[in-house]
Amino acid sequence: MIRAVAWSAREKGCSPWGDVRVSERDNRPAWTGGRGRHEVWYLTMSEPSGRAGYWIRYSLHAPTRGEPRARLWFARSDRREPGRTFGINVGAPVEDFVLDGNGFEVSVAGATLRTGHLAGALEGGGHAVRWDLDFGTGDPTYRILPDALYRSSLAPTKPFVPNPDARFSGTLEVDGETVRLEGAPGQQGHLHGERHAERWAWVHASGFEGADGVVLEGLSAQGRRGPLRTPHTTFVGLRWGGEWLRFGRASRRRGWDLGRWRIDLASRSHHLFGTVTAGAGTLVRARYEDPDGTERFCHNSTVASVHLTLLEKTTGGYEELANLVADGTAQAEWAGRTPAPAGTAVHQPIDEPEPATPVGGGSDRRRRSGRSRPRARYPPEPPGGDATHR
Repeated sequence: MIRAVAWSAREKGCSPWGDVRVSERDNRPAWTGGRGRHEVWYLTMSEPSGRAGYWIRYSLHAPTRGEPRARLWFARSDRREPGRTFGINVGAPVEDFVLDGNGFEVSVAGATLRTGHLAGALEGGGHAVRWDLDFGTGDPTYRILPDALYRSSLAPTKPFVPNPDARFSGTLEVDGETVRLEGAPGQQGHLHGERHAERWAWVHASGFEGADGVVLEGLSAQGRRGPLRTPHTTFVGLRWGGEWLRFGRASRRRGWDLGRWRIDLASRSHHLFGTVTAGAGTLVRARYEDPDGTERFCHNSTVASVHLTLLEKTTGGYEELANLVADGTAQAEWAGRTPAPAGTAVHQPIDEPEPATPVGGGSDRRRRSGRSRPRARYPPEPPGGDATHR
């Protein structure tokens, strides 16, 4: 069951972080009951120590044929003990989808997400998890893409970050272990559209060492227009000194491979360069479907690391403003049309029989059809290589 409740003008409460209506407005459900759409609310967070991180996802899939379905997802990445990295998810029928009430709320399979709070539980696939977490709200939504792309059909999915600097507090129970979070850095996002990009890399970091208030949000994606693939478009925002510095570029070269992304971008006033990395043992591979059934494979880590240098342009050249480090406290993902090979954890649907994994990984659908697909390789090839996410 999924139930979504949109913001009402009667909601006038404020939190210590500001007006809660800011994030509620951009969390409102976009789905109106039609076919050929997908919509997701997702939260990512890292333990301040950088040991482990968590990814919780509430999704709606309205295929071009068939009945809409909701799905609840949970994943844990563990940098110290990669064997404890896992993901489980469960589907639920869409019984109602209500746009009414006094505040934003989504409920899937008994788990809820509302402004500033999420709670739920999952059990299956050899794992049992439960979460009860609060997070601060009220920051203005960060829009990753340029405004023009939100007004047009050029971007097949519209991503929003209603809470770009969320700090999570509360408890998680993971396989009998209780984890208490206090101010864990992360974010809460919302996206909707008619299909996924062909391939993409994404990063969020707000746990930089000694740099409170600094937030990184980045996306590099390639789309398809008819039979043609678009260039790789990269949009990165860095909140610095309370203001967002925006960087963008389009290129035929990808600039990233599975588990590694090299950022090197310049604006008229600043230059930002560095790396985003995640170990293979911290990645959880999730299989998504477009509304028409086309597969994507997303490899997510919530204990990624970011090392960046920020320069400011001056009359005499560039002046270094900061070296920014988030060691295991960033979240990142790499996605495309091909799955990574064995060595990454698989996000397991617990409402479906667990498939026997062939050598090199891959999807159950591919095995049934007998078709073969080129396999991604790990460690990644140098940027611009053609092995990963073709």
